[in-house]
Amino acid sequence: MAMVSICALGSSCTKEDMSACPGQIRVYFTYAPNTINTSDVNRMHLYVFSGEGTYLGEYIDDRISNFGPDYYIDCSDLTPGTYRFIAWAGKDKQYYETIPGSFVKGQTTYDQALLKLKHSGDVVSTLIPHIFHAQLSNATVVLQKVQRFEMPLTQLSNTIHLRTVGLPADENRYAFTIEDNNCAYKFDRSRTMSSLCNRFAYTASCTKDEFSQLNATLNVLELSAERRTPRLHILNKTTGTTLYPVGAQSGDLIGLILSAYPQNNFETTHTYDILLAFSGNAVTGYRVSITINGWQVRHENGELID
Repeated sequence: MAMVSICALGSSCTKEDMSACPGQIRVYFTYAPNTINTSDVNRMHLYVFSGEGTYLGEYIDDRISNFGPDYYIDCSDLTPGTYRFIAWAGKDKQYYETIPGSFVKGQTTYDQALLKLKHSGDVVSTLIPHIFHAQLSNATVVLQKVQRFEMPLTQLSNTIHLRTVGLPADENRYAFTIEDNNCAYKFDRSRTMSSLCNRFAYTASCTKDEFSQLNATLNVLELSAERRTPRLHILNKTTGTTLYPVGAQSGDLIGLILSAYPQNNFETTHTYDILLAFSGNAVTGYRVSITINGWQVRHENGELID
């Protein structure tokens, strides 16, 4: 395991005097079976704050080859005391950044820290890696031979698979987009709706199968029943027109999910397979019926969908 520890935490524990040195300290990450795809957890970033919330340092593992219940970060250089641990898993610096960009030991605070999705030009055109969060607010390190801490891991991103049926064959190019304004989290994983997160679009070019039907996949940051901002669109890039939504349909992604399955648990359901079935034609107009994870959408924007 390629582990980089950059915790200059300060200590009375020295090679000459080991009396103040704790034993082995291991931080594990827990999750319920079948709730995450462990291959998505390919890096771990563990931030250490004092009990009062002042930044002390961090541990980085950018090369996790086989994440699972036995994976841990060794924090054996921590001295006795109370700490706050915050972990971000999947934090690829190509896609995610912290604010401030560099934390200063003894100055940056837990309340100031943010994690932000990069979206240059208000567009995210690559498939972002999934992001996970874990927090342990009161980790008390004591003098003992082996000490184990466990941090429950929560996924804060979703996968949306889109496909169509019923479209006529054509030579046009299409794009699947989801517009949203959720791009940043505080270190307690609550969303921040500051000026950092103006509306932006996740976008992916659609491929066509042997029946000329569209397929595309997007990863997006956390969907929530309480936040009705994400909008789903299919754009005809050749003609510059919108294929979906049509008529009174709005493309309200959360509304579609809740119409299909009102009991949906957004905290545990991370993948949504959306099938758009088109009838009619481009001249007289299309009608679109929608299923999500096998459930039929009955109403969209107050309109009954046949």
